Parts: sequence; structure tokens; C-alpha cells
Amino acid sequence: MDYIEIAKKYSKAGYSVIPVTSEKIPAIRDWSGFQSRPMTEKECEKNFKNCWGIALLCGGQMKVSAGDFDLKYDLSGDIFERFKKKLPVALLNKFYVQTTKNNGFHVLFTCDKVEPNQKLASRYTTCYEKHETYMKAFHDPNTRDKAIKIASNDKTRVLMETRGGSDKVAGGYVVMAPSPDYKHVFGKINKISVEEYDLIMDTAREFNDVVEVKTDIKVREYRDWKLSPFEDYNDRGDVLEVLLANGWEEINARNGSVRLKRAGHTHSKSSALFDTETRVFNCFSTSTSFDVNKGYTPTDVLSELEFDNDMSKTFKYLTSEGFGEQ
Repeated sequence: MDYIEIAKKYSKAGYSVIPVTSEKIPAIRDWSGFQSRPMTEKECEKNFKNCWGIALLCGGQMKVSAGDFDLKYDLSGDIFERFKKKLPVALLNKFYVQTTKNNGFHVLFTCDKVEPNQKLASRYTTCYEKHETYMKAFHDPNTRDKAIKIASNDKTRVLMETRGGSDKVAGGYVVMAPSPDYKHVFGKINKISVEEYDLIMDTAREFNDVVEVKTDIKVREYRDWKLSPFEDYNDRGDVLEVLLANGWEEINARNGSVRLKRAGHTHSKSSALFDTETRVFNCFSTSTSFDVNKGYTPTDVLSELEFDNDMSKTFKYLTSEGFGEQ
């Protein structure tokens, strides 16, 4: 494979590429300079001689973003197909898509909006996977004494993540076809709009199962209460009524969760989920005041939407409505 000529074509088009080893690490020591500019022809001839493969830097002057779908951790095996079904065909046609070494997928595009690397969707580790982690650590003499701790800390598996950077300096990179075990499926790297970028990110976050519950309330300030108004509202408050009153729309309710769409114009079919059992609200749209993939209690939602996150005002409202027990 003539990686020198391939690298020259990328560089001539304005993209920054670097040679990589079979372990997917840079094959040259000092590659930081290419985070802000592509290689010259002479640099391509020098750096890509006898290399294993080629990687494209994301971010930078071309503002490249890449989505990485790791199918080896997808229990259903079809997460990429389900993701594509949620997007308009016109947007899919703007993607460069390739298969990866681990039978996953890379999706690449450019956009005026570019962000650092981020995890978009994860799931909790299964009991079987924790057992595998334990056995691997146990059979290694260096980690045998810590096998239980290592297994207990094996909590999540990442399903979707991005490679990006800033609009001036590249950040992450992705190995590109025709590197060994990477195959181009369809498309070219095209520019998409900021609105389309947000739709891609919001859609990917819909597949996230791992939510960190927000815990900002300082309950010690209300320790004189037998049942604090915050806890009482978390148990029985009608948070859906608050969301609907603030422009959110209920899309459907099934399997113990309510799917909602944010207020305002959006092409996304949904923007958040409310778990009716845990009573945790999880927003996966960046176009709201809520942090993405962070779980909010009913009290958090009420305070955010009605009282500008002022817990003192929220407390006064809840007590006036009869929540809590002193």
C-alpha cells in the first residue's frame, strides 16, 4: 500500500494525517506540530515510508469530527443500524463511513462546531463481564490480591464516543482505511450544519444507559426535618406537570419510562427520558439548561425550571405546598 501518496492527497486537501503502528499509536515521535497544519510533501515522504497504517487527526483547521461505534460492547449487535434509522437520509449521505479493526464503525464529517473527545453512550457492565475481569486479574500474579477490587471497579462499557479537538488544534485521531482491517463502506467527508451536528450528538446520547445522579442539595441544612421537603417531593411530586408547563412535550410512555421532547424547534424525535421507577430525569440534548447524561431528581428539575436553581426559593415553595414533615 502506497501510504505516501495517500498521505499527500490528504495533506493537499488540507487534512492532517500521521502514520500509526499496528497498536494504533503514532509511528513518529514528534507529531504535535501536525495538530495545527498538514504535512508537506517532503514530510509525507519521510514519515510514511514503510508505515503500518494512516490516521486522520480530528479538529484542527478542517474541523473534523469522528463518531466511534464500538460494536464489541453492544449487547444487541445492531446499535449502529438503530442509530442510522433515527437520522434523515440526507444527513446520512454526508457521512464518510468505515468499518474498524474490532468490527465497529467510524463516521466522519466536518462542521463549524467542533468539540473535544467525549463519551456519548455507555452501558453498565454485566455480571458475566465483571466475572471475566475478575478471572483475568486473579490469574495475573501482579493483580491477584486486587482482583475483587478491580472487578468491582469495572462498571461501564462505552458504546459511542467522539474524536474531536478545537477549531485551531487537532485533538483525537482515528485510524483510516486502507489501513489493515479498516474498510471504507460509503461516502466522503462532507461539511454538515451546526444544527445537524447537534442532531447527531443528541441522537447518540439517546442510547446512553449510564447516568450520574446530580446531588447538589445540602441536606444538612434541613436535618431538623423528619422528612425534608426535597425528599418528599422526590417521592411524590408531579415533575412531569412541571416539564409540560415549561414547554416540554410527552412523546410516549412505556417500559417504565416517559420519553420527552424539549421546548422550542428541534429535529430530534426526543430529548430526554424520565424513569418512573427511579424518578430520575435524564436529558440528552445540549440545547437546554440541563447537563447531558446527568440524572436529575424531581426537586432538581423543579428548581432548574421554576426557580433558576435557587434551592432556598425551591424550599419555600415546597413547604408552602405542604411537602415535608417536621
